[in-house]
Amino acid sequence: MGKASTVLTQKMIRIADLWKLQEIDVALDASRASLNDARERVGESDELIATRARAAELAAELGRARAEQKDIELEADDLKAKISPVEKRLYDGSVRNPKELTDLQADLDQLKKHLSAVEDCDLEALAAFESVDAETRTAAADLATIESAWNSEQAELVAWLARLTGDISQYEAQREAQRAIIDSSILGTYDNVRRMRNGRGVARLDRNLCTGCRISLPVNLVTKARAGNSVVQCPTCERILYV
Repeated sequence: MGKASTVLTQKMIRIADLWKLQEIDVALDASRASLNDARERVGESDELIATRARAAELAAELGRARAEQKDIELEADDLKAKISPVEKRLYDGSVRNPKELTDLQADLDQLKKHLSAVEDCDLEALAAFESVDAETRTAAADLATIESAWNSEQAELVAWLARLTGDISQYEAQREAQRAIIDSSILGTYDNVRRMRNGRGVARLDRNLCTGCRISLPVNLVTKARAGNSVVQCPTCERILYV
């Protein structure tokens, strides 16, 4: 009786050890998935890259707008410089010939007409410059905000990667130690089912239900699983049943 009781206890502990192994494996899988996710997030995000590119594009556009506006201002200044001596000759009495006076007036009218058009262009160019300047400032502010958030996130990711790496090392050591105390034939069954069933080779028995697939089990199978003296698998999902 004592020997039979010892065998039974060993069998029951073996399934419990298998359940514990599964808990370690699940935690290990989750940590590895988190590690992969964290590694993918290391580096510049698409949002940061796009915002930086937009800020650079606007800065270049602002430079072009400013240069264009300056060129128009210079053209206006040049026209004003040409108008001044023509006005002086026209009104200082130094020219008395009617035809020459008429020609000077025509030249002055033409220069002033040109100046008026250039000044209109100058106003348009200035408005365009101010619009791009406002966009550039907004983009620069957005970039600063995103870069600040990204820097904080990267610092957190580095710490999280270090923690996950440590957790994975611990889980791997626990897994190796746990597998060492379980019979290799049971491990083979567990590993095969685990590969087929999303990382879970053991399922708890809840009354007559397999919690792995939520299927009701035959009474004789439930009785056999509860007896705990053999490895019993769910006929539907093939997971090892743990009471």
